[in-house]
Amino acid sequence: MNLFRKTLPLALAGLLLAGTALSEGVDVDGDLMRGVDDTAKSLDSDVAMKDGQAAAADARSLVETFARIESHYGEKPDTADAAGFAQRTRQLAAQALQAIEGKDFDAAGEAVNQLTRSCRNCHEKYKKD
Repeated sequence: MNLFRKTLPLALAGLLLAGTALSEGVDVDGDLMRGVDDTAKSLDSDVAMKDGQAAAADARSLVETFARIESHYGEKPDTADAAGFAQRTRQLAAQALQAIEGKDFDAAGEAVNQLTRSCRNCHEKYKKD
């Protein structure tokens, strides 16, 4: 049951990413962002439990997703800040991944905390209620 809980969000994110990769560009919508939020929460939990395999999978997923989000906003006028937030968040996910692979869960936890703040800062500027 626990494995199912952990793998379902990753499987859904993978399907979502596969679908967007086939289209021209990335549809940055609520569903994509909810998937990112779920993966970030899972990453935080996995790092706290020192589950390196699950945490690494979550971090890789976020690195890939934020690279696509960064590209999406980089192509649009008047969204340089959003592209910057996505770039920063991608870098933080990569830092977390590197720390996880080095089994430094304290450093990974700090990177995840900064990643969460980066998401929050972007949402404060761009998220519409």
